[in-house]
Amino acid sequence: MRTINLSYSIFPHNLKKIKNAPNKIYVEGNEELLNKKSLAIVGTRSPTEYGKKVAFNFAKELSNENICIISGLADGIDSYAHLGAKSGKGGTIAVLGCGFNHIYPEHNLKLYKEILEEGGCIISEYEPEEKYKSEYFPARNRIISGLAMGVLIVEGRYRSGSSITARIAIEQNKEVFCIPSNIDSKTGYVPNEYIKNGAHLVTCKEDILEYFPKEKEEMQLAPEYLEIYKYMSKIPISVDEIARLTDLSVASVNERLMLMEIEGLIRNVSGGYVVI
Repeated sequence: MRTINLSYSIFPHNLKKIKNAPNKIYVEGNEELLNKKSLAIVGTRSPTEYGKKVAFNFAKELSNENICIISGLADGIDSYAHLGAKSGKGGTIAVLGCGFNHIYPEHNLKLYKEILEEGGCIISEYEPEEKYKSEYFPARNRIISGLAMGVLIVEGRYRSGSSITARIAIEQNKEVFCIPSNIDSKTGYVPNEYIKNGAHLVTCKEDILEYFPKEKEEMQLAPEYLEIYKYMSKIPISVDEIARLTDLSVASVNERLMLMEIEGLIRNVSGGYVVI
């Protein structure tokens, strides 16, 4: 296990951008996943068979597109998301609501070990001896959303953790995707309600992939552009934040951003710059 402080260059770039980022995280496994293109998949602990299948299949297909899948190692949708993603190219990250020495739920210890054995990553903001508490899970959800470029809600009941995660994602300016559900299903409440209020209705992986920027290595960017572009996504990032992350002057960042915008690589929006 390694402790990664907020000031370290390997600290997840997306997580640095949220207003209540943890000062440090504890990490086991593949640290390279921390700054990989990623999507969170979350949902109820008591899914339908449909929900289990959808979570597993979407996680597997998106992981095979080299997208890291993030979830919370909980029962239900979280577990199926990890199971679908862990052997794909993108891998998976599990975010704990407890310390490493008290994995919760205990019966997911097997899944915890499989994730590490298959090149995944486990993180927690809690001290290793900290046991789970119910109030830790909403805090854990801000990290799940904060790490990712967007959140996919598979199934969720009224006033559930899925609803909390979706709300947090919106506050963090993340994309929210939802799987439509049977209107008679209690677990369909959250995705259906968020679709009604503007979340993206998705029925296939392509509905999500169109919101992800192209792989940076495929774009053959000039080195002076790549130095900045690697910190950018569909989530707005400010000039000051880019300058802090790159150790460049604000003037230098502004000059490069202007040229990149002229070339159609990025766009200036409310809150900063985003990739196109």
